[in-house]
Amino acid sequence: MDETKLNRLLAEMNEYRPLDEKQVRELNRNVRIEHVWSSNAIEGSSLDQYETASILNNGITIHGESVKDVLAAIDLNQAYEYMMDLAVKKQKLTQSIIRDLNRLSLAKTHPEWGGIYRAISVRPKGLEAEPYLAPFEIPSAMQELVDCANSAAENMHPVKYAADLHFKFVAIHPFRDGNGRTARLLMNLSLTEAGYPVVNVFPDKKSRNEYMSALAESRRQNNPVSFENLIARYTERTLQKRIEILRLN
Repeated sequence: MDETKLNRLLAEMNEYRPLDEKQVRELNRNVRIEHVWSSNAIEGSSLDQYETASILNNGITIHGESVKDVLAAIDLNQAYEYMMDLAVKKQKLTQSIIRDLNRLSLAKTHPEWGGIYRAISVRPKGLEAEPYLAPFEIPSAMQELVDCANSAAENMHPVKYAADLHFKFVAIHPFRDGNGRTARLLMNLSLTEAGYPVVNVFPDKKSRNEYMSALAESRRQNNPVSFENLIARYTERTLQKRIEILRLN
């Protein structure tokens, strides 16, 4: 991770005159739709970005699409808006915040699971010999995650911190469903609080495999460097894209 480059790009972005209120609303809406589409697509949603925008902007569903995928888009949109509200408040991370992010992500698709720590054992696909934490270990592991995150927030580079929070949360895998979506919301909560734009992981096959491989490698080695570097590259691209938009302004 090139922290100097990330700092330079963030400083450059902040040097430009900000967009006007209407442009900000439009940009934020596009980023939100991209997040909902990409994050759900990583988890298997069949909706494309246009269909997601149609559902969220106009309430119009596309014939033949899965009801579950439509409801998942509505759920994640609400969770994203809650995440952005939290970013403005810049309060300390708590288990309640994490539970609420997951609860909103599953509000219509799996309300019986949302925000509740799992009571069953689960294993990552393809790595069945390496199960996630046992259910009885989850509450203490989540409290340790929250405590470590709050103590590290002031000392780590924001991008490294956000990537590590995502990685450590996924390694615990505390919920029965929605862990990936919740992890990406937590990561972007941290980035947004630090003044960075929202970073969306691409859902195409190559990018998804790269993302999953970086998580798996970091977990096997108990070292998040591979995943940190991946998120740093995404952040660099996102900053460069935002700078290009501001230059046009």
